[in-house]
Amino acid sequence: MAAGNQFETLEREIEQGILTITQIGITAGDFQSSSQPVLNQLLQSLISKMRDVEELRSNFDAVNVPMEVFEYIDNGKNPQLYTKDCLEKALEKKQAEQAKLKSIQTFRSNLLTELGKVFPDEMAQYKAARRIKN
Repeated sequence: MAAGNQFETLEREIEQGILTITQIGITAGDFQSSSQPVLNQLLQSLISKMRDVEELRSNFDAVNVPMEVFEYIDNGKNPQLYTKDCLEKALEKKQAEQAKLKSIQTFRSNLLTELGKVFPDEMAQYKAARRIKN
């Protein structure tokens, strides 16, 4: 089964289960003895849907969902915001690392310049040795 198809199948089964639960709630909320067969049929349908979802479970053993996604859901946030927030954090880290790298490069350049002023002979030897290695 294709990856997208298995997710669609699971989603469809869960949606049908939710619909069945809603129908059970409506039937039970206005329960009369004549609605007992309908309620029994809905409960059997729900059990069947739960079995179907359980059978699909093995298709998702390799799927790992970060716990933070569930925290987003528990807090009433859209789980897709988790991806957006992760990307924004990664971008911030990248920018911070680029700033550090630029600082180090500037420091190196300034250090080489100042060392060249104080130790011109040694720096000439250093630069010559660097050219040989490169």
